[in-house]
Parts: sequence; structure tokens; C-alpha cells
Amino acid sequence: MKRLLLAGVLLAACTGGDGGSTLLPPTTALVPDVSTTTTEPPPTVVACDPAAFVPTVLPDRVADDRPATRDVPFDRYTIISGTSTSVWSQEDGTPVVGLIRGSLPPVQWLETPERITVREVDAALGQLPDGVWGVAWFEGPDRCDEYTIVLYPPATAAELQSIAESLVEGERQP
Repeated sequence: MKRLLLAGVLLAACTGGDGGSTLLPPTTALVPDVSTTTTEPPPTVVACDPAAFVPTVLPDRVADDRPATRDVPFDRYTIISGTSTSVWSQEDGTPVVGLIRGSLPPVQWLETPERITVREVDAALGQLPDGVWGVAWFEGPDRCDEYTIVLYPPATAAELQSIAESLVEGERQP
């Protein structure tokens, strides 16, 4: 019995007597904080006002009545966020000419563009994909000072040049 009592005392002395010690050190687990994210909210897109000018020369296939904007099939040239687009179309709503304020063409020129003058500044005229012709220029440092005119097929460079140059001849509100 003395041995049993001695073994109990030794056991108590070895464990430190607090009853809470263990053989393994305590561990801490790192739990990621799900309330924070690294994604920034998207920037606010400021819409450009419509261009203060329109072409005075338009192709014969442009209808006299302009369809409602919701009836025009928008594409990669006319649907860029923050832009303002004026579209002249055929009677069935098929676009013929688009004047976009707030963006240069979202695609590269297929051929080297020709330099022309639009509204007294240098502009680039050239063929874009799918038979579309475009003129692009900028009038200042702001995104809303970027302009593009697109002419949908059937189209020629000469036809688009006369449309673009007509912007200088007679400014009027659309």
C-alpha cells in the first residue's frame, strides 16, 4: 500500500499538480476572415452626353424616320458602356451610320488608316472587320472627347469621308 501511495505522490508531482497540463503544446488554428474580400467594386461609368453635331451628308439608304433606340440592333461599336450613340438606319431598322461619343473603335484597323480632317482635327479613316468602315478622332483629353463614326456595308471609304467631313460644314443638334 505504501508503494501505491508513493506512486500516486510521484505522479502528482510530475504532472505539476494543476491537473490541466498536457504532453502536447497548445495549437492555434488560423481561420480566414470571410467578411473581408480583395475585390474592388467596379468603377462608376459616367455616360457622355450626345454629340452636339450630326452629319449633314448621309447615304441614300438612310430612312427619313429614325426608329426608336430600342429597335436598333446594337453591336460592338455602339454598345460600349458610357458612350452616347446616334444611329441612322434603313426603314427596317438596320443600322447604316453610327456616331459614337465616348469611345474609339474597340477593334483594330484591318488596314493602315488614312489621315483625314474632321472638325478641324486629324482623324483616322479605315476599314474595320466585317466590311464596316470607321473614322476615329479625339478633340481633347477626356474620354467623352473621343468620337467614332461607323458606316455599315455596303460602304466605301469615299462615302464615309464625305459623311465625316460634313460634321464641320453644318453643326446642329440631333
